[in-house]
Amino acid sequence: MRVFVDMLRCFKSYRMWTNQYVKESFYAKDSATRQDIGAKHLVKGLERDLWQKDFVANRRFLNKYSSKRYSLPSLSPKRVKAYQKRYNMGDGCFIEHDVELCRQHYLPGTIKIGRNVLLAKHVFIDYSGGVTIGDDSQITDGVKILTHYHMHHHVRSKSRLEEGNDVPLSLVVGKNAVIGTNTIIMASCSRIGNNVRIGAGAVVTKDVPDNATAVGIPAKVIKINE
Repeated sequence: MRVFVDMLRCFKSYRMWTNQYVKESFYAKDSATRQDIGAKHLVKGLERDLWQKDFVANRRFLNKYSSKRYSLPSLSPKRVKAYQKRYNMGDGCFIEHDVELCRQHYLPGTIKIGRNVLLAKHVFIDYSGGVTIGDDSQITDGVKILTHYHMHHHVRSKSRLEEGNDVPLSLVVGKNAVIGTNTIIMASCSRIGNNVRIGAGAVVTKDVPDNATAVGIPAKVIKINE
């Protein structure tokens, strides 16, 4: 009972989770060590609280503005302005319904989208590792962009509970790129070049150079456009 009360006190004072309390053997530490460890967890805990607050706000935002209702001509401009403000988008962008942009697993990624960018319906962008999309690019129907992976999916991983389980990786999509319908861009891809064309249904696992056309699973460059 005493340990349980101590755990509750630590959560309130240091934002320390139960598994962290046990892992640190916090109950066995002296007062000075507890304060030192607790101060570090408090910083992380406050960051986590801010992340959770933003996550909830993002869910509410998407529930509202990604709905088909905001595809009506009278409401579509409001959707665009709302997305511009929340996701750091330039002018002249066009957003269809069911466009989901989000961060996951407490990762601190950011997103920046240029001018005149199309985000077509059913697009999903995970910007946990950070995403930048250049001017005049088109992210067409059903495209999925991933910028993190889980260590426990790796064949050499021993545990689902390893420290640093979620690994963020950034992505830059260049200017005037066209990502074809239902393409999946994996976290292992860090750059889609300028003027790139990705064929429909491709799975992009590696970087694609400027002016290239890439198709297939996994995507391969079949042509460099002049």
